[in-house]
Amino acid sequence: MKNIINILIFILVSFSVKAQEIPNLETFTLKNGLKVYFLKYGKIKAMHVKLIVNSGKKNEPPGQQGYNSITANLVLQGNKKYTEEQQNDLAFTIGADLKSESDKDRTYISGNFLSKDASLVFDLMSAAVLQPLFDKDKLAQFISYMSDYNKPSKMNITQMAQVYSNLSLYGLDNPLGRTIYKEQLNLISSEKLKEFHAFNYTPKNTKVLVCGNFESVEVKALIEKYFGAWESTYGEVNGVSLDMPIIKKCDIYFANRLAATQCALQWNFIAPTQKSKEAMAFEIANMIFNTVLFKEIREKGGKTYGISSTHQTSQFSNLMAVFCSVRSNEALNTINLFDKTLENFSKAGFTQEDFDIELIRFKTNLLRMEYPEEIANYFDPIEYDFNTRKKILDEVNKLKLVDIQKVVKKYYTPGVYKLVLAGDESILETQLSGIKGLKRYSPNDLKPAN
Repeated sequence: MKNIINILIFILVSFSVKAQEIPNLETFTLKNGLKVYFLKYGKIKAMHVKLIVNSGKKNEPPGQQGYNSITANLVLQGNKKYTEEQQNDLAFTIGADLKSESDKDRTYISGNFLSKDASLVFDLMSAAVLQPLFDKDKLAQFISYMSDYNKPSKMNITQMAQVYSNLSLYGLDNPLGRTIYKEQLNLISSEKLKEFHAFNYTPKNTKVLVCGNFESVEVKALIEKYFGAWESTYGEVNGVSLDMPIIKKCDIYFANRLAATQCALQWNFIAPTQKSKEAMAFEIANMIFNTVLFKEIREKGGKTYGISSTHQTSQFSNLMAVFCSVRSNEALNTINLFDKTLENFSKAGFTQEDFDIELIRFKTNLLRMEYPEEIANYFDPIEYDFNTRKKILDEVNKLKLVDIQKVVKKYYTPGVYKLVLAGDESILETQLSGIKGLKRYSPNDLKPAN
């Protein structure tokens, strides 16, 4: 153990010689309401640009499940100025990558490139975001793929565990609990997506984050050139209010997946928000917990090839989720071993050395960040309090073992979680019959009542 600590200390000292550069933050707003954030950082002339649309799963009314992810996908598949092939060829010639994704809270259209190519990238991104075509043939292909991929009979067990976990946590009345299904997907059209896009992709509902080494005056002029004339019928910022998930006891759910050779398990716990004063201590606690889980359930128990605990935060949901897949005949044994491991951990089943190792590992990971995208994601002033983030090393150095013990006692509570199992019922039935109060889900539970 001491050798591991010495190695980590050596790595940390090596990184500390150059120290983590803190980006400088500049902000301004265009006349149309588009707010822009500059994170000036680094010596290499490279940039990361991200358009952040305030539209995620939280904003999808009943019947519009998947609209955000579908829209995000299609905005990079051709627009009025460039075909998809032209867009991709131009990006390829300058070594730029353009990508899109959507989560519970927001949609992101982003790119990484050399600073000298900023004009072309802003041109490509503005054309994609402001003038998408939503080609009917490409939409049909994507809908066909999603219909097939999200069919419960064809979902992989990990995806099933996630889908039914959302249902158990939020219910169908909450957009975070709803999922897409074939009948609903078949009602989506290019016209409906264009309406959705027009309502959500607006200047006041979007922010631009630029990170890297660039000239502020030049890039500000480019943003004004390519986004300054952006207008919209709907000019306001999306507003939504949702209930936070509540977990007060142990609830276990099962979803049947015929012919599954393994069983997927997902435990969900309430966790602090990213902006909470407990967030940093919780982050270190969860790193220790991950190590303990791997040691007890993978190495000693031999139940799985891997198990991980993640801190999943969003505007209306803050969770700790633990995932693993096991042999079907080991499902109940794994649950029991997890409960025992959690109970021991909740009783401060870790040492000062465990804390020291993860603290050093955390600081090492922080100090090794150097790419503009990494810096943009970590210091993101939209997601985090930037002034707090700037002092992150100071805050980490203040942490003591007792701080970790407090958050463990508060959040790592034995018997207070929601657990979803996904696997083949015919193999698991004997084990399932021994689980008191088990609730069984079916594909019909994912659809609203007629």
